[in-house]
Amino acid sequence: MSRTPSDTLPAQGLRQRLAGATPLLGPALLWCTLHGLLALAFFGAPLLASVERLAASLRPVLLAGGVIQALFLGLLTFVATLPLMLLGRRYAVALPIAVAVGVAMLGVDALVLSSLGFHINGLVLAVALQPRALAETGLAPHELALLAVGTLAVLSLDVWVGVQFLRRVRRPRHVARLVAVLVLTTAVERLTSAWLVFAHGGAVLHAATTLPLQPPVRMNTLLMRLTSRPPASGLRLGVSPEAGVPASTIDPAAVRFTRKPDILLILVESLRDDFFRPDVMPHLWKRAEHGTRFLHHHSAASSTDYSVFSLFFGLEAQRRDAVVGAGRAPLLFPALRENGYRQAFFAASSVDWMGLKDTVFRDVQGGLRTDYEGKSHLRDAAMVKDALDLARTTPVDTPLFTFVFFAGTHFDYDYPPRSAVFSPAWDGKGGLATARVPAEHLKARAWNSAYEVDTKVEELLSQWEAVRGTRPLVVFTGDHGEEFREHGRVGHASDVTELQLHVPMLVFDERLPPGQVEAVTGHIDLVPTLFDLLGDTHTPEQLGDGIPMSRPDPRRYLLTTIGWEPRYALIGRELKVRFGAGLPGTELSDLWDRPLPDAQERFAAEAPRILRRLRGGGAQSEASEPTPRPVPTGAPATATQPPR
Repeated sequence: MSRTPSDTLPAQGLRQRLAGATPLLGPALLWCTLHGLLALAFFGAPLLASVERLAASLRPVLLAGGVIQALFLGLLTFVATLPLMLLGRRYAVALPIAVAVGVAMLGVDALVLSSLGFHINGLVLAVALQPRALAETGLAPHELALLAVGTLAVLSLDVWVGVQFLRRVRRPRHVARLVAVLVLTTAVERLTSAWLVFAHGGAVLHAATTLPLQPPVRMNTLLMRLTSRPPASGLRLGVSPEAGVPASTIDPAAVRFTRKPDILLILVESLRDDFFRPDVMPHLWKRAEHGTRFLHHHSAASSTDYSVFSLFFGLEAQRRDAVVGAGRAPLLFPALRENGYRQAFFAASSVDWMGLKDTVFRDVQGGLRTDYEGKSHLRDAAMVKDALDLARTTPVDTPLFTFVFFAGTHFDYDYPPRSAVFSPAWDGKGGLATARVPAEHLKARAWNSAYEVDTKVEELLSQWEAVRGTRPLVVFTGDHGEEFREHGRVGHASDVTELQLHVPMLVFDERLPPGQVEAVTGHIDLVPTLFDLLGDTHTPEQLGDGIPMSRPDPRRYLLTTIGWEPRYALIGRELKVRFGAGLPGTELSDLWDRPLPDAQERFAAEAPRILRRLRGGGAQSEASEPTPRPVPTGAPATATQPPR
């Protein structure tokens, strides 16, 4: 059958469009590679920071690799935009638009990396799509509008220059050869990085993937066979996410509490330990004279999602994905229900972020309120009112478990005029302006927000006692800490530093003598502590990874993590060991991240215990020493802390 003229028209049109776009391929490849090199401007600082941790002989190789990676990003853009050739000569307009969008995404990714320590991923996108994303990050709508206008202007100029570039430049011609050279160069760079990872450990991998979209290449098994030696590495996390006995294996009906006081669990956003001072939190400081303060308490993670998981599951934060992914729920909530507790959960700091409402709080949604509106201090006030209304309307013979999560100390550290105690302080306007605000002003604002939270906590506790006629069992802590540019960043979820992990922990209960406890404790200890204080007889091993804070172990090592990134710290009373992504093997320090003159000697002495811990020895107590008792209340709480 012969084709009619009309049958060949689509093919002719396609050939014409491709013929019109083909001369533009050379300048298009050049335009894309030039923009790929912009990644060095965006990611140059973190790349330099990552290679500085490595041996001097490795730095030039990895920096050269960074240039090749930037060229690869340009090549990737060129290949991804080849379908635009179907537009014919309009390819000269479409490609610069696509490239400009890619550059904008690089810029956003660089901001995320510098702020949070990791690239854009599903978590970042999920957070960005939350209804209150702007409010939670402190980015004001007018800032976003100005940023959008400025970005649009720059990108529009870039598109205009790109169109002129593609229409006027006709070189290079041998596009296929250049593409082949770039592919070969990239392959060599990835293979070289694989060898360096094998020879020098995970810190090389971290540096070699600083730029986005760099596929990590590992050839450890092959190289082990070829070289007959093991790959270099520092300490690794040797426990499986499923290791240990999950709390969900215990039948909640088997939990028996011999006493049933009201329980108030008070969690405060981004509250680091050194904020607990008589001038910043005077009410709680005074109350602490009659409670038990755990001086070296650490969150399980420097990010809220993982921290809250550990708090209620009693499991280490690094187990979160496996445990939640298996559909498990905390033992604590059904155990309380089986023992007659009415439960209520109030979160001014929204726990609807990152799926907490459907994971940790899955079984309590009917008793969970987290939809408070307005500024943080107003949400906190509404939350306190709801908690007190619950106390008033619940019969006094019905025990209450109440969780309250204060938001005021979250960035941008909101508070009303009555709490403007410390000055000069940042005014909270313009989240992007924090890069130019002195760190002392940021901290002063955070202190004021903590002062306001302290006032509200005192209102809650005093009125609760008056309404219920008895003192509840109170646990007060923070979800994680916060940095104020001490290590270059403002915020959290970027490292396992003391400032991001060390949080206050106060427990008020008749079964705990007043005073201060020096042993290292953590969020994973909350569940066994509550069960112990309430008289349940299950062993800590049956409940999870923690040990009762009422019976702490002075020789334990607490495992902590960032959460989103596999970076960890083992925290002991006399030694802290940091390891994981971005670290060259291990870093040794004291509790406050200060170098130790005898670090290697301490590490050598503790190595057997640390290795047992990493190989799945568990977080449970290994020591046979008698339980340390709280020191007299008169001892100054800041005596064991370094000056700030």
